[in-house]
Amino acid sequence: MGIERYRTTASLNGNVLDTGSFQENQSPSSVNDGARELIRNIKQWYLEAEWIEVGNGEIAVNYTRVNGTQVTIASDVTSNYTKGRRVKLKDGTGTTLYGQITNVAYNSPNTTITMSFDGGGSIGSGTITSLKLGIVNPANSSIPATSPTGSIVMWSGASIIDGFLFCDGSLKNKTDFPDLFAILGNTYGTQTSSQFYLPNLQDKFAIGKGSTYSTLGGTGGATTITPSGSNSVPSFSGSAFTPSGSISISGTVAGHSITQAQLPNITLQSSGLAKQEVPPANRGSSSGGGATYTNLSVPLGGSNQAHSHGWSGSGSFSGASVTPSGSVTAPSFTGTSASIINPYIAMNYIIKT
Repeated sequence: MGIERYRTTASLNGNVLDTGSFQENQSPSSVNDGARELIRNIKQWYLEAEWIEVGNGEIAVNYTRVNGTQVTIASDVTSNYTKGRRVKLKDGTGTTLYGQITNVAYNSPNTTITMSFDGGGSIGSGTITSLKLGIVNPANSSIPATSPTGSIVMWSGASIIDGFLFCDGSLKNKTDFPDLFAILGNTYGTQTSSQFYLPNLQDKFAIGKGSTYSTLGGTGGATTITPSGSNSVPSFSGSAFTPSGSISISGTVAGHSITQAQLPNITLQSSGLAKQEVPPANRGSSSGGGATYTNLSVPLGGSNQAHSHGWSGSGSFSGASVTPSGSVTAPSFTGTSASIINPYIAMNYIIKT
């Protein structure tokens, strides 16, 4: 036992020492014993001055084990055993555990203290020897905070640390975090009668508030986009034109069979032909006045054979101007969504309470 038994009322401290006392009208030797014990208690505390056993604030008390993370004290000690305060507990097996208070609740006549121990430790069975508190109380610390309430930092760990909460958009009680509530209010979600919302930075990037993104706590954006838009419609234009050039024509005329009547008159001249009587109409010069002639004019018929003719000619071409017409099918665009996220590493954002 030690100074945890001392009382805040001086007159009640007459018999709080392990040995000796400071009762009225005691002998000098007992006063000496009490003084020496008092000095011993102070020295014991000073050797680990960062830890102090408070008990219920007046006298030493018994700590009742509820389970591996909870104990009760039969008094209202919520003002000293505050959430986030560090603890040093020695359990019934003699094991010393270090951790922090995660919740405190008073239900007369007991205060239930819930703790989370470093490394996932658990209170062993038996009678708890001591429950000491870190000398710094985060509820009203004398040490300046390294980060002001409401500041958000990146955190590389998976578990939360003292004095911070994950930025996960969850609801928190106003009475548990009054300073943080005073800063956040309705900014990150409409508060209820007893709770308020934390900022939610899960799967999000933070962007500086300015003229473009002017609403504090505003959200937006997407991780992927599908390209969209329109294609210009192709158009066709042309000029009227008149075809020009020349045409060359060549060929042959088909054969044609002529009749005897179509043949020219052909006269055959011959001497030494046998004399014969020639009709008067066909007579030429006579040889003596008789009816015998040596010169004859005889019409002859053709052979009725086909013959061909060469042919040449020329031609002309005329045409009208024409403007091409028709339609052009407009092109279409198809696409798939594409990621717009830069290379990244995922970490937790935490907010100071």
